[in-house]
Amino acid sequence: MRAARLLSENKTGRLCAVTFTRDAAAELKTRILQLCGEREAQRLAVGTFHSVALSQIRRIKNLSGIKLLSDGERIGLLRRCYSQYKCDTPFEKVQSAIDRAKSKLSEPIFEDVAVEDVFHAYQGLLATERGMDFSDILLTVVNGIRDGSIKPLSVRWLLADEFQDADEVQKQWVLEHGKAGIEVTIVGDDDQSLYSFRNALGYQGMQDVTQLLISQEITLPINYRCAPNILAHASSLIAHNPNRANKTIEAHRTASGSIKVHRAADRFDEAARVVKAIKESTGQTWAVLARTNSLLEIIEAEMLVNGIPYRLSGGRSVWDGMVGSALVGLLKSLQTDNWTGMANALSMCGIKSDLLNLDHSHKSCDQMLEKIRAHMADDDARAIKVIDSVRRGCGDWRKQMADGNTSLAVYAAASWLSQHLKSDRGNLLKKLASVIAKLNGSLAQRLNTLSRLKDSGNVVTGVVLSTLHGSKGLEFDCVWIIGAEDNNLPHPDSTEDEERRLFYVGMTRARNRLEISSSLEDGLESRFVKEAGLL
Repeated sequence: MRAARLLSENKTGRLCAVTFTRDAAAELKTRILQLCGEREAQRLAVGTFHSVALSQIRRIKNLSGIKLLSDGERIGLLRRCYSQYKCDTPFEKVQSAIDRAKSKLSEPIFEDVAVEDVFHAYQGLLATERGMDFSDILLTVVNGIRDGSIKPLSVRWLLADEFQDADEVQKQWVLEHGKAGIEVTIVGDDDQSLYSFRNALGYQGMQDVTQLLISQEITLPINYRCAPNILAHASSLIAHNPNRANKTIEAHRTASGSIKVHRAADRFDEAARVVKAIKESTGQTWAVLARTNSLLEIIEAEMLVNGIPYRLSGGRSVWDGMVGSALVGLLKSLQTDNWTGMANALSMCGIKSDLLNLDHSHKSCDQMLEKIRAHMADDDARAIKVIDSVRRGCGDWRKQMADGNTSLAVYAAASWLSQHLKSDRGNLLKKLASVIAKLNGSLAQRLNTLSRLKDSGNVVTGVVLSTLHGSKGLEFDCVWIIGAEDNNLPHPDSTEDEERRLFYVGMTRARNRLEISSSLEDGLESRFVKEAGLL
């Protein structure tokens, strides 16, 4: 509302609004323009922190050609470095340590020397391949503004939404714009602070900006989204958290909504109930929310079987998972001759990282495979078989594509990967290959189509599948929270206070209808259901 008023009351000056996900950014833009009118669209820019900062980077000549890595590519590169240094620390903890280091402005300090080696090798590979991951974007801009090589945004006002989720670098990005004379407004809710595991500063980060920019603090006590009974149960739940800002939230709406709690036999029964409810409702927007991406896989399969259109939001697509990214990377390498995808696929097949990370400047995939083969020990029969077979395969697959048999090439490449993959995910791989094979056009066109399908942006109707974390900032007519069992919600890897905030966020995404389900096979019903007064 404040952003819309600024644009309406001032006939000059531009406003930039930033938040954390594309879906939330799209909704934020829609709300602002609904209030101030489409005529002000030319003076309004809305995006994620990363997309807006990336636009600043791309104005710099020597940085304009930098390639932004997808999540799957980033993890693939990191795994190669991890394997090369034979780090004893589990990969997920190494990844977390590196992400944590990149969320801070100070020089990274690692307790484990091996983790530090992985970090420097990873940064070296990024530089060699002219790549950048999401964490590098804001760090680059903050440092650039400080040394004068990058200019702050050319706007009069900056609005940062969901600011309780900002980490140190994101906070500093906002502060640098405030110091440059831009009028800053930050908006956040301490009850929706969910990302301490991603180094979010929470309420303290909001207080830091307030104090450093000498700002006024305003409490917004009205909830315009939820039916009053949905808000009342959510408020009952969050009241169990002891350390909160002093506030009482009231519902603007008066008509009650629908709330139901389900106890399903197992995950498949749970998925069937979700799909049945969606099929029986018409003209309603739906979100199916889960604590983890893996819980959404059965829901997604049930959607496909029943022909229900859906969109993944706020969570990792199957194409960015270990198997999906290996297949897509292999196919991209066939299409572009870029080494990254091929190397990541070979890493999944057990080829050692010291071979994959050999200098590959200006070398084609065929040249790199030949170089690796020359460096291999004669007694490593399995690795030799993998390299020899992929060298033959690349020639065959390219010939099939040249002859117009693209689908056959996709199936053949997936079959090769399935034979050599060091995992038990062969069936998933074949299903993913069939999806690509059924698309139309050349391989490049199919991969572009796949990218659009995966990243489809501004669809506001239908069904959204999302993690609870990814649903923040969004709202739907109907919400179904699955997997509401103890040891899942709350999850033992997080604090109970943060898990309670997570459940609260899920509940308050619903405008009119809230469904909560758990599986008998997977444990006791979550204690949060009782705390919310729903038992």
